Amino acid sequence: MSYREMALCNVAFCYSQIGEGKMAIDWYTRTLKEFPESGLAQTALRMLYSSESSKEVSE
Repeated sequence: MSYREMALCNVAFCYSQIGEGKMAIDWYTRTLKEFPESGLAQTALRMLYSSESSKEVSE
């Protein structure tokens, strides 16, 4: 994993930790545009999409 890939994922992770799921999704998507094989970004996006859809169902 390159430093840039890790930095992009870290930005996304920080957004997810402060409850900004949509921004986190945007940053993980940016990561995948540059690094399509990023397992970290792929897994994190699956988790975020899952939690976002869970929130919509409960509202």
